[in-house]
Amino acid sequence: MHALSRRQIIQAGATVTGALLLSHWTGEASAMLPDPVASAPHIRPRQDWGADLPPTGPLDAEQPGDVRFLLVHHSASANDYQPSAVPAQIRGFYHFHTGPSKGWHDVAYNFLVDRFGGVWEGRQGSVSKPVKGDATGGSQGYALLCCFIGNHETAPPSPEAQQAMVALLAWLADSYAIDTAPGATTSFTSRGSNRWPPGAPVTTSTIAGHRDMSHTACPGDASYDLVKNTFPQLVTQARLAP
Repeated sequence: MHALSRRQIIQAGATVTGALLLSHWTGEASAMLPDPVASAPHIRPRQDWGADLPPTGPLDAEQPGDVRFLLVHHSASANDYQPSAVPAQIRGFYHFHTGPSKGWHDVAYNFLVDRFGGVWEGRQGSVSKPVKGDATGGSQGYALLCCFIGNHETAPPSPEAQQAMVALLAWLADSYAIDTAPGATTSFTSRGSNRWPPGAPVTTSTIAGHRDMSHTACPGDASYDLVKNTFPQLVTQARLAP
């Protein structure tokens, strides 16, 4: 079966069915990522920061068709780091997330973007399948988590980070047939967070911020404005580019 063009997927938008998505999968339905339509950005593999840091427990993946939206976070860490410090920062996130304070089985995010425009695989296996993430306040499900490394309460992400995040979101949206046009939304039943308890009906933008799903300031005011008002248009334009 030929892969759909980026334009076809965007035009199809929310009407893309689970059966269509299933046709892009090979092997076990919950184990493999659908054939990508757009080229992936350069993603630094997990072994570049955590070859000696395996998950501390099992990691589950979303079922085909259940990746409904993309959720943007920030790490709320320092903004003045150097390129050589990025692996150590991600290792720090891993130790915090798997430690007694959180108790998660791996770093929470599927992908991380540094201020120099580097994209990093976070939670193990996220490049090849839709691994479920974790989030402060609970994860209501149906999303892949993409995190800016830095604190964007008042300072926006660097232009390089913004460009890399747009490319990452475009690739993920193409891979999972998510409509990213400005104003696009998706609806689902929450699996539980401190904002949306289990069983609550949720409608959200298909590119959303962590604060839309949990009671938190994440991804910071300066980043959230981009997520809501800028990224949908830029991501959709990137998907339509030849």
